[in-house]
Amino acid sequence: MHAQRFIETVTENGLLQLNVGKPKGARVEVIVLDYEESDPFEALHLAHLQERTAFAIDILANPAEDVWNEL
Repeated sequence: MHAQRFIETVTENGLLQLNVGKPKGARVEVIVLDYEESDPFEALHLAHLQERTAFAIDILANPAEDVWNEL
């Protein structure tokens, strides 16, 4: 799956026009979100970084620390 990101301004009559570079008849999914100055993918990136910390790798991923499976 290939995603494209557009940041556009809605015209006064509420319309948007996007050139997605697809042939006529191609089906695409469009999701409209209110634009915020912060990057919506920043939270995903931070979560990925948290998963890669020494604590997560050395302690949380250690099978010896997984005592909940013993219950």
